Amino acid sequence: MKTIVKALMLVLAACGGNAWADRGDQYVLGKFGIMSVKLNSADTLGSIGLLYGYGITPEITIESELNLGLFGGKYEQTNNAGVVFEKGDYRVYTLAGYGVYRAPLTDVAYVKGKLGLLYENVKRSGQLSNKTSKGFGLSGGVGAGTRIADALTLEGEITGIDKDIIFFSIGLHYALK
Repeated sequence: MKTIVKALMLVLAACGGNAWADRGDQYVLGKFGIMSVKLNSADTLGSIGLLYGYGITPEITIESELNLGLFGGKYEQTNNAGVVFEKGDYRVYTLAGYGVYRAPLTDVAYVKGKLGLLYENVKRSGQLSNKTSKGFGLSGGVGAGTRIADALTLEGEITGIDKDIIFFSIGLHYALK
């Protein structure tokens, strides 16, 4: 947890000036969400994340995103006959870089689409074995946001992590002054 706090402080210190995602400046986003996993009768996984964005134009930004599945879930693997042969816990961690396009709907609201490269780390701790799966792949998502105060923007997203994991999240952008 100390590492997460240090990383957050480093990102906050690196960002100066006004930061609004929908205006194309620098911004930081804290997010909470759930990951829906379609394999092995897995529980929904709770996740927290941190995102840093840099605007190229008011509509186009580059985002780096870290999501930590700190609230692990349980899974069950079954054989072809439906008999459970493995039970355990799992966690998912991701690190990604995205190109993002935000299309304004009004002066304060927008929709967005993103596409990028994602590194995924899935750790399973089971009765019979412990296994870690790692890899890179394409990831993308859609979302919408609205400015709720001069320095705050609320944003919701749906992101495809891989073919078996979908991440539903809500986050709050904060403008650093």
